[in-house]
Amino acid sequence: SQTARLVGFDAPETKLAKCASEAAWGQRATLRLRALVSRPGVEVFRNGHDKYGRELVTLTVAGRDVGEVLVAEGLAHAYHGGSRGGWCD
Repeated sequence: SQTARLVGFDAPETKLAKCASEAAWGQRATLRLRALVSRPGVEVFRNGHDKYGRELVTLTVAGRDVGEVLVAEGLAHAYHGGSRGGWCD
């Protein structure tokens, strides 16, 4: 399998969550992302690689960026570099 980094948003961690709240939000975000990409019309836009060698990717479904959907639904924060906010209370 190939590892990629979805760009434009930061979602809560699932494997390395810093608290139970982050893990729960991470699970919700994961389930929602899976539901989004299971629909027809998924497009992948490749944007190079990050410093870890992961491919940088934007996913759209029916023309809408999945990151924007997750942010609008409160399951992710917009992210374009710099420090990231936390998910723990």
